[in-house]
Amino acid sequence: MNLRKLSKSRTLSILKLAQREWLREDAPTIIYITKVLMACLIAMWVSLRFELDQPRTAMLTVVIVMQSRTGMVFAKSYYRLLGSIIGILVSFVLVAMFAQERVLFLASMAIWIGICTAGSMMFRNHQSYAFVLAGYTICIVGLPATIYPELTFSIGVTRISEIIIGLISASVISDLIFPQRIGEVMTAKIRRRFSDFLDMLHLMSIENISNRSSKSATLKIVSDVFELETFRASSGLENDESRKYRLRLSMINAEFMSVSTSFHTLEQLLHRQNANGHPEIIKALFNLYQLFKNVIDFENHSVRDEIEARQLVDKLKYFRESLQEKIDPIRNNLPNSLVSAERLDFEAGVELLKRFVDEFYVYTSTYASLGSKAAIASKESIAEHPPRLGIHFDSVAVTLAGIRGALSLVAMACIWIFADWRSGIEAITIGIVTSTLFASSPNPIKTVNQFIVGALLGSLLLYICNFQMLPQAHGFLMLSLAVTPAIVIAAWLTTRPAYATIGSGVFIIFLMHIGFNSAYSANPVTFMNDVVADLLAISTSGILYALIDLTTSKWSRVRISKKLRELVVSACIQNLPQHPSMLESKARDLVQRLNAGHRVASFQDKEMVDWLLSTLEIGRAIIELRDQVTEVSDNDTKLRIAECLNQIAKLYTSPSIQNQKVAIESINYAATSLENVVVSTRLPQSTLHRLLTMLHFIRCSLLEKNSVLSLHNQSDELKEELAYAS
Repeated sequence: MNLRKLSKSRTLSILKLAQREWLREDAPTIIYITKVLMACLIAMWVSLRFELDQPRTAMLTVVIVMQSRTGMVFAKSYYRLLGSIIGILVSFVLVAMFAQERVLFLASMAIWIGICTAGSMMFRNHQSYAFVLAGYTICIVGLPATIYPELTFSIGVTRISEIIIGLISASVISDLIFPQRIGEVMTAKIRRRFSDFLDMLHLMSIENISNRSSKSATLKIVSDVFELETFRASSGLENDESRKYRLRLSMINAEFMSVSTSFHTLEQLLHRQNANGHPEIIKALFNLYQLFKNVIDFENHSVRDEIEARQLVDKLKYFRESLQEKIDPIRNNLPNSLVSAERLDFEAGVELLKRFVDEFYVYTSTYASLGSKAAIASKESIAEHPPRLGIHFDSVAVTLAGIRGALSLVAMACIWIFADWRSGIEAITIGIVTSTLFASSPNPIKTVNQFIVGALLGSLLLYICNFQMLPQAHGFLMLSLAVTPAIVIAAWLTTRPAYATIGSGVFIIFLMHIGFNSAYSANPVTFMNDVVADLLAISTSGILYALIDLTTSKWSRVRISKKLRELVVSACIQNLPQHPSMLESKARDLVQRLNAGHRVASFQDKEMVDWLLSTLEIGRAIIELRDQVTEVSDNDTKLRIAECLNQIAKLYTSPSIQNQKVAIESINYAATSLENVVVSTRLPQSTLHRLLTMLHFIRCSLLEKNSVLSLHNQSDELKEELAYAS
């Protein structure tokens, strides 16, 4: 009897486990496919009911804007409508001006497509998508209007009507059928990120400091920050509760960037001390860090929820207030034999630890307020608004992307005109879709290759539907059954990250050429022409992406590395005040656009990522140094520190052994001037202390052997000169 109960209990536990697994992994996929199918069928029915020319436009709109999260559907629908309206208005203008001059018309279209492609590279997320639609829409409205200019307004109104039907269908279904609020996703991601960060803090110890690095975690942070920013931007269109959290999410994002940079900088300093520093210094610094680890430890586990986070805030507050009392005994116990440079190593580590603890306290306080509505209200009413994650890009790369988009239209237009090809309009449309839609992709060539696979699969499904199923379909029910298999297959593919682009290719090709408008209109000759036109257009876009490669080429890495160094130069010479979060958001955005964080294993991307980390490390130190210089009254000292900053700017403008040597000498000269008795007596001791430690920290960072600034082909003579300068 007991064995039977035990067996029954095991069976129930297995079933419950399987149920949880199904609800977590399979149920969301089934729900998403169902929502896509329902919205497509509703859009098709409404379009047919209103006797619109192309119900497929409404269906295509549905699959383009449909997302798993309701807020993202609303956001994408908004920008889809905005881009479509702008594209249609531009179509009206171009047709009115150049309807009889096809060369001028196509030239103007090429310029517009170039502008839209450049815009899709400049902006992120759904804003980028609005530029894609503004370029794509001019093809679906402007090109047919060149053949029938008198129908231009009718075509534009019909297309926008079909688009609006698709947007309404997708939005209503997403909001009514198993809605998944984006606020829940953001909260879950923030909790997981906080837990992962705590785990990373726990793992750092004196035993494994030589073998570990937070580089991979820092790279993950780059993508996490902007992913959360995407969710935050989309949440504003969802509901009042989501909008209420927007400011707080911006704050927690900015705070997380700051604390993660401080931790990486602290870790790098400990690396250097462990490799080249005095053993007593590294031991003392880790003793201090161990005190911090004891504070964040909750009975041998990390913080699990906001309640424990609020308890951690109280512990951190007490730890911050008593930190100086803990530092003094450790400082006093350092050996008397330490030279001044070694003592500065300790002081630099202490300053970094203080900064890290302060920023971690602020970050934890904001995180703890997630579960408290009262804390939300007070936090948002008194907190300083964090700097927005602005738009940062390489203007040369954006310009080249625009030229590439314009060339795509020119190439397909030449084929259309000179070959008098009846499917030329289809070729131009697909060519523009692929040249603008994939311009901001991390690897456009790979994306185009996957899209071609989707186009082939979509063409196969299209043939079966158009010539085997649609002729047998009588009535809306049979029509729905005919189009359902292809929609379900494509929707399932889009739920798999590895095959999402293939699914998009199936959707676009299938719905653009489905064999009915207001009546059955499939034709084998037209079908074959359209398939050839689609494949030729996609291949042309792929060739242009290969010729003008802005993401995976060595040139693009060099450009981004240069842009990262320019941020350090700006930190050295730009007017005050400068906010560290702006430096971090600019640097992270540049790397995020290239998506190098996912290819860090390659040597070229590793070097660029090292420039990112060097920019964050040195840039933050320079900003803090310049903030402290404002309290210096001695003009000679100010001039020496300014010269030091100029030399650092020169080094990051043109990295070389000679510039590195001069920069280090200028840092030494500035530090010597600060240690002058006359100057030091005029300054508050806290200011003098911070200036000396920041200068020492920057000097040690520039001298690091494994730094990206260190050139491996140094001659012995130059090595001796650097050693002498240090």
